[in-house]
Amino acid sequence: MQIYFGENLKRLRKARELTQEALADCLGVSFQTVSKWERGETYPDVTALPTIADLFGVTVDELLGADRSKREEKIGYYLALYDNMTLKNVSAVFREYRKAVKEFPNEYAILVRYMELLQTEQKYPDVEEYSVQTAKICERIRKHCTDDAIRIRSKRLMLKNLMRQYCTLGYDEAYRRQAERIIETLPALEDARELAASDWATAENRYETVAAEIEELTYLLQNAVIGWCYYQGPFTAEYRIGAIEHMNGVIKLLDADGRPTKNRLHLIYNYGHLGHLYAETGDDAAALRYLRLAAEQAVLYDGLPEAERTAIFYEREERYREMSARERLRELMTEHYPLSDEFRKMPEFRKIVEGLVDKSNEKRKVKSEE
Repeated sequence: MQIYFGENLKRLRKARELTQEALADCLGVSFQTVSKWERGETYPDVTALPTIADLFGVTVDELLGADRSKREEKIGYYLALYDNMTLKNVSAVFREYRKAVKEFPNEYAILVRYMELLQTEQKYPDVEEYSVQTAKICERIRKHCTDDAIRIRSKRLMLKNLMRQYCTLGYDEAYRRQAERIIETLPALEDARELAASDWATAENRYETVAAEIEELTYLLQNAVIGWCYYQGPFTAEYRIGAIEHMNGVIKLLDADGRPTKNRLHLIYNYGHLGHLYAETGDDAAALRYLRLAAEQAVLYDGLPEAERTAIFYEREERYREMSARERLRELMTEHYPLSDEFRKMPEFRKIVEGLVDKSNEKRKVKSEE
């Protein structure tokens, strides 16, 4: 059996922010002895193992690494559970992760995923409780985690948490000030992975690398434009229409050479937004034209081969893949777009909605229920 005592001891010691001298004092040995243990040159007396394990709150097996393979297998199970999560089983995964963070309190890949689940699952009565948990995990990652990707991800989740508190628990400027301090520690856009990759692109892969950079920037621009002009800003319907149409021009520009952009899915949603915004202005003809265009594009999108039906949004939120583009658009048209009852009763609109029924998916649902 392979022994991992040395590296486990070092990891546990650093997690507790103990020096070798401090640990040596606790155990009544010299710091040179602790140093040799960590280097794997010697091992403590077997009778000392329970004392050391108890000091760090682990079992002797964990201290020795005897159950390491089982541990890694269980961690892999939790990570896969999250990464394969769908909208239907978010709550079940959340319950599993409540157990996971207790079982692996120092596994940062699990902790950061739990932070995201806390954001997804919190309802009003739980906002304060979940926010406290989020803050504690973020602080633990800040202090002890050395993985930059996890550290940055935890900060972004903490920002979402602060915004939730700001909007739900009261517009306290303390939340804003805390958020500003976190924002100052995040990398600038110019330091992003895609931009750095384009600087190192060779002649052979420059096209693909730069295209990925443009797609990423367009994705960010889409979120910024729609997030501000459509969802948040105090703009008229006419202004929103202009902003979305300009954004569509940027997305279409990327498709000009026949290479499908990973942001083409945004066009479908943007056409849908334009549809109900034109209806709001009283231009029913334009509204129907854009809603019809959104529906046609959704049907075409769902008919593409899987390799071409990719999107940056879907790559990052795989849980949404269980719903086809036409199903999502139909849900938006019938349940979410602020259309008048008179508009909804129009035969042209009803025909558009009927054309969005995903019969292939309906068959799959029936088959799965059987």
